[in-house]
This record gives sequence, structure tokens and C-alpha cells, in this order.
Amino acid sequence: MMRKIQITVFSVLIALVFTCCKPDRPVYQPVGASQIHIGALLSLTGSGMSTGRATQVSLEMARLDIQDYLTSLGIHKTVTLDVADTRTDTTEALKQLKLMYDKGVRLVIGPYSSAEVAALKNFADTHGMLVVSPSSVAVSLAIPGDNIFRFVSSDVIQGEAMSKMLTDDKIKVIVPLVRDDLWGNDLMEVVRRDFVKAGGIVQTPLKYTPGTTVFSGLLSRMDSTVAAVLDHQNPNEVAVYLLSFGEGTAILGMARKYEHLNNVYWYGGSAFAGNTSVMADTNATLFAYTHGLPCPVYGLDDAAKDKWQSLKNRIQSQLGRPPEVYAYTAYDALWVGVLTYTSTGPSPGIELMKSAFVNVAANFFGASGNTLLDENGDRASGNYDFWAVKHDTSGYNWKRVAKYNSSTGTLTRIAE
Repeated sequence: MMRKIQITVFSVLIALVFTCCKPDRPVYQPVGASQIHIGALLSLTGSGMSTGRATQVSLEMARLDIQDYLTSLGIHKTVTLDVADTRTDTTEALKQLKLMYDKGVRLVIGPYSSAEVAALKNFADTHGMLVVSPSSVAVSLAIPGDNIFRFVSSDVIQGEAMSKMLTDDKIKVIVPLVRDDLWGNDLMEVVRRDFVKAGGIVQTPLKYTPGTTVFSGLLSRMDSTVAAVLDHQNPNEVAVYLLSFGEGTAILGMARKYEHLNNVYWYGGSAFAGNTSVMADTNATLFAYTHGLPCPVYGLDDAAKDKWQSLKNRIQSQLGRPPEVYAYTAYDALWVGVLTYTSTGPSPGIELMKSAFVNVAANFFGASGNTLLDENGDRASGNYDFWAVKHDTSGYNWKRVAKYNSSTGTLTRIAE
């Protein structure tokens, strides 16, 4: 059976050539039902809504592009995308996944956060649903054989990248402020390990519960912690390390009121890189700009620039701003999902679906580059870009300021 699956998928892959926009016409005979029904669990509200809204736009563009492509091949299938808002909430994410299951959906793009993925993992595994997150990176979710696939690499590389950035900037002590969820805690542990190994010192993290909206007490404690560190450390060697979602904007907007938090550099995490909410708060914008705040996030593949640049322009024209990187990985995830169904037929069992999905992903090169997956079902490779708030003639914007190459362990600054 496995040999038959591989041969079928391989023949489709060779025929389709796997370009994400208007591929050459292959010789291919459509089979199965007339509808391909895929779900999308997106953070359209809540602390992940900046990414969620950009992802919604990119997925609809992918759906239309795929529909045009299938039609051009004479494949008479309708691609239906069932979108649900998780509110960036674990309970809601599971609720929406169950509703999709009841509708007959078996392949879902999303959700956004690792905590949401963890919340629905057991249901997906036990009910034969394939979940493809374009953005979850928690190390503890890198599990072989389950039904969770992730179109970005795990946070192991992000930890390496951040440690390299900190040491390159001559930072010796970091004071972490961490969102107390799976993503924040996993990433904090990876960064702690790498930074300590490089000779750095990590203060005990201060944590806050997702959904927190009042940060004055937390920031006051942070200020006292930083003050104590500055008693015996040069301010240029101390930094606040912020791991937040969109609530980071409120934190930055208030941090200016605290003397010692104002006196050190700040660094951020992947969930805040490119977040548009910071631009809507003047105090947060200025604080981010004046305190550095480089945020690493999964980097776009320069070899795929002709693809992602075109897609970026299309999304930006509709969204009114550049999208976060996860809009590109979601775009590719939908392509791979649909092409999986064209190779398996309309109602594959979960093992057939997983095998086909892995094979399709291994041969696909889209807007985010090569989508080959590792033994855990995560993106097999990937570098990290650092983004920071900068100012130019157009005003304040997120700009790419550095690149980390995971294969060489090198950090390259990008001139402004």
C-alpha cells in the first residue's frame, strides 16, 4: 500500500512542477468528489489578530490561485475554505476544531499559537484530523508520528539566533518578561540554555497570564529587578527580553514611565515581529524605536523572492500594510493541502493523508521556499530574520535589520 501511495503522489508532483502561481499545464486526470473542503483556524481577534487578519487575506488569495490553477488543468473541483476565529484562545480553538470535524473537515490550516495547537492536539490525533500550523514553533510540540504538522521550524533555531544577537551586541545580562504559555515558556528555556552556554546571565523571568491587560504592577517589579542589576552592571550590557503577543504594545507603551526600564536595551520574540498594533500607539512606537527591540522570526527564503515579493505586493494592496511572515507559510500550506487531496482522492484515511502530505511538501517550492518537513512534521530548515521599528521618509515601519544563518551560525547585519 505504501508503495502505491508514493508512486501516485510522485506522478502528481512531477506533473504539477510545484510552482505556487500559475504552474505549467501538466497532463493530469481528475478523480474523486467535486469539492475539496479545508478548514482554517485563525486569530481574527485577540492578541494574535494582526497575524490572523494577514493570514486570512493570504489564504483567500491562495484559494483563488489554486482554483484558477485546477480549472486551467481541467480539474473540476471546487476549493472551499471554512474560516473560523479562535480569538487566540485555547478553548475556542478546540471548540472550532470540533465544529469543523462535525462538518466533515479533516484538514485544517492553523491555529496561530503553540498553546492553541497543544489544546487541540489530542482531538486531532484521536479523530483523524490533520492540523497544519503556519506559525506554531514550541519545541515541546516537535513530536514524530502525530497529526500535527508545522510549516515553520521549531524554536531551537530562534534560541540560537537570539543568543547570537545578544552576545554580538555585548549584552551580558537579560531580564526576561514572558507570556506564561507554552510558546513563551518553551522559547524562554531555549534562549536561557543558549545564552548561558555563551557566557550570559539570565535573571529569573517575570511572567504574566495570557489575557492580562493591566501591566503596571508587573512593570514596577521589572523596574526594580533591572535597578538591582544596574547596581553592578553597565547599562549597555543589560537588556529586557520581552516574549509577548500583541499585548506587547501595551507593555512598551507603559515602559517609558519607568526609569530603569528606560535605561536599557530591549529585545523581542517571533510573535511580536512585524506586529502592526505597535504602530497604532505613539508611545509604544517611540519606545520600540529608541530601545532597539530586534525581534527574530522565521525568515523568507531569498531563493523564493520572486514568489514572495509578488505575493507580498498583492496582500499589501488589500490589507493596507505588509503581512507577517506567517501569511506566506499559510499560503503554501493551503497549496500543499489541496494538492494532497488531488493525489489521494476525496476521503483518504489519516495515514494515507499524512503520507501524501509529507510527500507533497517534500517536493513543493512556494512563496516561503522549500516546504520539506523533518521527522517531527516541522519545517526541516530555516533561517531567522530580525525585524525592528525604524524611521524613514515614510514614517515608522518594521524593517529587517539582520539575518541569522542556522547552517553557519552567522549573524549578518543589514545596512539601513
